Amino acid sequence: MSRPIITKGKTGIGNFGVGVMPDGTSDTLRVLIKPDGFHFLPSDFDDLILPHIVFGTPNGSKYDLSFNDDGELMINGNKLVTSTNQEDETIAGNKTHTGLMKLEGGLQLSSPNGTIFNVHVNDDGSLNAEEVKDA
Repeated sequence: MSRPIITKGKTGIGNFGVGVMPDGTSDTLRVLIKPDGFHFLPSDFDDLILPHIVFGTPNGSKYDLSFNDDGELMINGNKLVTSTNQEDETIAGNKTHTGLMKLEGGLQLSSPNGTIFNVHVNDDGSLNAEEVKDA
């Protein structure tokens, strides 16, 4: 059920609460706000479009959440990009990491011509790069 088009909607305030005629007729006054709360129907929100939502933090910072045309979540206009913690994942784009980063299982680097090297560190802290040969 979708909400009918409002052509001659009216509002009213009285001892019953706040009412409106969302159906566009004079005999369909429906009370939406009463002392015990709000009384909306799902169809009251059929055409609700929120281009963005702004959330505030306890210290007063504001964060704007929206979606781009591809359906990707945007925070303050920046696309949210997170790793999925899945195996064999490729994360594209430039990233800046702050703080300590630990790599377990090894490190591979690619040279400008595409040669892949395994990077190792010995107990003295010396680095060694070894070319990965095709298997």
